[in-house]
Amino acid sequence: MCIPCLIGQVACCCGSAACSLCCSCLPSIKTSTGTRLMYMFFLVIVTAISCIMLSSTVQTSLQGSTIFTQFCSIVNSPRDCAVLFGVDAVYKIMFGAACFYFLFLLITIGISSTKDCRAGIHNGFWFLKFLALAGLCIGAFFIPDSSMFVQVWLYFGMVGGILFIILQLILLIDFAHTWNGSWLIGAEDNKCWLGGIAFFTFLFFAGSITGFILMIVYYTDSIGCATNKAFIGVNFSLLIIVSFMAISPKVQKHQPKSGLLQASVVATYVTYLTYSAIASAPPEIRSVLNTTVTPSVLQPKPVSCFQGAQTSTSDTIALVTGLVFIFIVVIYVSLRTTTSSEQERLTIRGNTDVEEASACCCCIGSSDGGEAGEKDPLVSDDKGGQGVIDDEEDGVTYSYSFFHFIFLLTTLYTMMTLTNWFSPGQNWERSFTDGNVAAMWVKIVTSWAAVIIYVWTLLAPACFPDREFPS
Repeated sequence: MCIPCLIGQVACCCGSAACSLCCSCLPSIKTSTGTRLMYMFFLVIVTAISCIMLSSTVQTSLQGSTIFTQFCSIVNSPRDCAVLFGVDAVYKIMFGAACFYFLFLLITIGISSTKDCRAGIHNGFWFLKFLALAGLCIGAFFIPDSSMFVQVWLYFGMVGGILFIILQLILLIDFAHTWNGSWLIGAEDNKCWLGGIAFFTFLFFAGSITGFILMIVYYTDSIGCATNKAFIGVNFSLLIIVSFMAISPKVQKHQPKSGLLQASVVATYVTYLTYSAIASAPPEIRSVLNTTVTPSVLQPKPVSCFQGAQTSTSDTIALVTGLVFIFIVVIYVSLRTTTSSEQERLTIRGNTDVEEASACCCCIGSSDGGEAGEKDPLVSDDKGGQGVIDDEEDGVTYSYSFFHFIFLLTTLYTMMTLTNWFSPGQNWERSFTDGNVAAMWVKIVTSWAAVIIYVWTLLAPACFPDREFPS
């Protein structure tokens, strides 16, 4: 009896009960929410490790260790140990994570009920899935010809990153419309909600205007920086136009809930993208008078448009801000129910009874093993563990496969963000200080796409009055 019991408890701790055991101090949680948060936790771990592998300090510290030397000799020849760090390491770690989410995307296609055995794989076995994720990430380091792998995987990362950007923009605008609509509903009973809308609208617009002023001060000068001036001027003009469009009579006629709050949210995001783009711009080539030559001649020389002191702090802030935006989107996707329609999402009724926490560390005798009322002395009345609310008893509350598709795109976009849209042959660390044309154009085009998508949400109801659009 002891061996089957032991096997059962090990399987229990490798499954969904592991969360109940580890999170006993936390309040009850819905099954669907807990599952999505666990997958997000996996992504956070992978991202943190990737950030560590980019650190030159960590590389210097590990190169002298025996374990690192042995692992390097197994994976590569000692002279190629550099590929275990930096951009190569990030590409391989994220490749393993992308394979992990792609595998679960395939496994969970077509699941509509938690009675499907595949749903149990999706919602449980966390320890085993963690081992699988770790195995895929470590196994990626055994891929031969690292340079060829990076060149090929770069294109996958760019495609996935662009798709994630489009998704991110759609979710941002959806969030802005949802926020404004919910607060307008609250204002029907309490006018204080209107004060809240006015406050945040003013806050976002003030932040956006301040941001553009600072960009003019620090990233332009009187004789050059034409690219920066063009980006700043075009984007600021676009934001003024869409702000007036949001409150125009034509738009208000078809979208009464359209207002300046949504426009201010879009303005704030576009301001960030504009700053990030011009901060990524390479130095401008100018003809500078060389006084060391007799007679003095004009020679082309790279000149930075940044007027402040060039430090790594600003680069770190830009990178961290980008990661924060990524995880805000991931959290929004993770906690937002993603059924096919709003009505279906609201009508799905889950079981609100809290399940008893699983006893994961001891064997519980069956009811037929003794007389009624007889208790196992190893089991207390309070089993401990976190309560789990089964909200998917009548059906899944979100698309499992689409959820993993979102995380697959998130992994690829995170990889491109951490590597600053690195291209093979370029020095990664210098891409922050010397600029990166690819990163600059990705960010500025993203800002224009945000404006285009927002304008579409304003004009679509007026252009197609016979079609119904979500408000």
